[in-house]
Amino acid sequence: MIPPIYTFIIILILILVFSKYELGIVLFIGAILFGLLAEVNLIAVFGIVFLDPSIILLAIAVTLIPILGAIMEESKMMLELIEKLNISKNFALMLSPALFGLLPVAGGALMSAPIVDQIDSELNINKKVAINIWFRHVFILIYPLSSVLIVSSVLTEIPLYTIVLVMLAPFSLMVLLGYIFFIRSIPKTEKKNHRDLKRAFRNFIPIIIAPIIDLIGRSIWSIDYSEIFLIIGLCISLILGLKFADFGFKSLFKFANKMRVWRFPLLIISMFLFLEIFIESGVPDQIATYNLSLPLFLMLSFILGFSTGRAQLPLTILIPIYLTQYSLIVFPIFDFVLIYSATFLGYIITPLHPCVSYTYQYFKTNYKNTFKYLALPTFISFAIMILLSVIAFLFK
Repeated sequence: MIPPIYTFIIILILILVFSKYELGIVLFIGAILFGLLAEVNLIAVFGIVFLDPSIILLAIAVTLIPILGAIMEESKMMLELIEKLNISKNFALMLSPALFGLLPVAGGALMSAPIVDQIDSELNINKKVAINIWFRHVFILIYPLSSVLIVSSVLTEIPLYTIVLVMLAPFSLMVLLGYIFFIRSIPKTEKKNHRDLKRAFRNFIPIIIAPIIDLIGRSIWSIDYSEIFLIIGLCISLILGLKFADFGFKSLFKFANKMRVWRFPLLIISMFLFLEIFIESGVPDQIATYNLSLPLFLMLSFILGFSTGRAQLPLTILIPIYLTQYSLIVFPIFDFVLIYSATFLGYIITPLHPCVSYTYQYFKTNYKNTFKYLALPTFISFAIMILLSVIAFLFK
């Protein structure tokens, strides 16, 4: 029998190699192979995952989110929102990709890239790539409907909106660095569209109403399966989105098919299946005996984010290892912010990240030229994370 830790390494390498394909399927197959090789009781694991109401409700929620994104895309409400704000060119370059980044749609970077291109046609194309990638992802750090945040909340036992609040720090850092390196040197000009804040706010309602309802529900009612509030909020968001866009309810099926929504719940189920097998295999306990320091966790987070082109998968692996090492149930909030941010930085700069490859291909450039612009703010952010982790480690 191969020791479970070696089995885990082999399976992880295979997942990394094939992660460019449909990750949900790859992770599901990897979990099954891992379970068989590590001699885990797969029937018991399947029972734990598929009979857990929280996981099922979470899978339903992440199925609805991309449908909302498709409605906002098809109706062009997001584009109209930006136009009706009538903001300066510099602000528009930051806000346009950021708002489109809230829509979890396949190839979403290709939606914001043409807008960035039109806002300043004379801007260096590699700087446009950097702007589109950087600002497209900053809001995801604090957006409550981000599946990475939602899953992280479940894994760490940290309330979702506590995570949103503490992630304001790295969010602010990234916005500041993005402005300094990409926006500050661009000459300021005013946009000339007609400003209509009422219309802009109306178009923003479908995106913001779901997290508001979710927050209110969680604050007022303390129930075991609070994910139900998110589902209720998303249903209301979908209804409002359809109404504002003047789409019929039958169009939901068209959007669901367009987004291939089966991928999203499959990924959630596969992640929790892999996580449960990972825990039952005893690998987290074995790795925890190595007593990894927080700075080393950050290095692993960045490397896994870069090597997978994902944010959820590295966190699914690292969170249980950390919790096991320190015999914790709830993840320390400060350490979580650093580990999450390090993973995010690796994910945002890798060529395996579809948004990165889509954007530089759209602007007809290459990864090498793009990397030159993204590297400095990324590694400054990472250096700050490492410094904070070293200080925390020394004084722990």
